[in-house]
Amino acid sequence: MLYPLDGELKKTGIMTITELQQQYAVHPNVTAMNRLLKDVSVKHIFCGGLCASSASLFFSVLVRKETCPFVFILSDLEEAGYFYHDLTQVLGGERILFFPSSFRRAIKYGQKDAANEILRTEVLSRLEQKKPVTVVTYPEALAEKVVSRKRLSDAMLTLKVGQQEDTVKLMETLSKYGFEHVDYVYEPGQFALRGSILDVYSFASEYPYRIDFFGDEIDSLRTFEVETQLSKEKKDSICIVPELSGTEGADICFLDFVDKDATLWVKDLLWVRERIQAVHDEAVSPQALKAYEGEQTELVNLSKKLIDGAEFT
Repeated sequence: MLYPLDGELKKTGIMTITELQQQYAVHPNVTAMNRLLKDVSVKHIFCGGLCASSASLFFSVLVRKETCPFVFILSDLEEAGYFYHDLTQVLGGERILFFPSSFRRAIKYGQKDAANEILRTEVLSRLEQKKPVTVVTYPEALAEKVVSRKRLSDAMLTLKVGQQEDTVKLMETLSKYGFEHVDYVYEPGQFALRGSILDVYSFASEYPYRIDFFGDEIDSLRTFEVETQLSKEKKDSICIVPELSGTEGADICFLDFVDKDATLWVKDLLWVRERIQAVHDEAVSPQALKAYEGEQTELVNLSKKLIDGAEFT
């Protein structure tokens, strides 16, 4: 049980998020949880009494102190969205990532969402690079299989400031990976060259990358806004990832992709397993057959890209 916190309020009677987090950081239950997380003999922990935003405040303290990946599995898209928003309000958006379903509606309708596919690829890319990351997701997203680490690693192109790279060969590599050569990039899967500047829109980044060359040396790396063309953030290194949804190879469960030292937090394990099974069953339902207009091949391919409840556990 997490008890009410003591602390002096400001004259306004309102505590800031930082002050709330500081209160949680010194709470005995947080100290006890940190100790349990470091005990390798402890495999399962039950947390009770965490209501509304107290859960995100409690776990934000743990996320800040630990370096291993955290995966939070909520009951549905709405609940996961609220939890993700709370965590980003406390910790910022650099480490907290959202892992959605790649479909716009229910999976059985087969309507992919390009923005969601980018978010999914970004999560996989960050995990593959062993960067500290906290993932928030839900059953429908976990029902879909993901590419294996080997397939992702083979497809990733890493560039660093100061690296020697021939522009022509780099463009040939991008074309080989399925990127389209355009005048100006405006969506993932495109690249454009203007003088010594190469713009690339990776499938694992919300914003496109701008690579500035000095001869064959990479002079600077940064992200930029498509609409304004203004730079957003400088980077020491970037990772370019092509579209992976159409690649061939054995796909795996998302939890098999995550590092073994990751900490998994599940609100209701039985519900998650049941929901994943329901998503799998719906994919081969009469409604799904109707949505695919009788195209059995596409439907079979879709069902192969889903796990069932047994595979999740």
